Amino acid sequence: MLVAALCLTVVADPGRAAPATCSPTVPTRGARPGPVPAADGFNYGSAGLRVHLGWPNGRLAAGILPDGGSMATVAEDGSIHAKLGWWRGVPGRLTLTGRRLDAAAPRLTAHVPSGYGRRGFQPTGLVFPTVGCWRVEGRVGEARLTFVVKVTKLRWY
Repeated sequence: MLVAALCLTVVADPGRAAPATCSPTVPTRGARPGPVPAADGFNYGSAGLRVHLGWPNGRLAAGILPDGGSMATVAEDGSIHAKLGWWRGVPGRLTLTGRRLDAAAPRLTAHVPSGYGRRGFQPTGLVFPTVGCWRVEGRVGEARLTFVVKVTKLRWY
């Protein structure tokens, strides 16, 4: 009896876009940040690391809203800049990484300012180089939190 084995290796084409579906993360509970940041004002995560996802249905629309406010701004180079608040339930420095899921793009960059202590509130700035479906991961020590956000620009941008 002759048995043949076939081994197939599939290599993704880095220039080719992944499927266009995006399943953004929706907060696990309702919460609004108060005037003084506290853990219960952050609506997604665990006791170790939480974030406040204030974007409707996991969609971050960049640009000036009709009321003059914004959730994110569009820079001259087309990148999208957003501020995001985190809560560190464990001590340590917050690190952030992110990558686009639906197409090739440069990685997300993040600004995590110092001076906020080793636990508690931590503001950050995220820079998405392009619109699209993005996965963002935050880490403090062994605590890890990942969410997906659909980044768009308002129609007039």
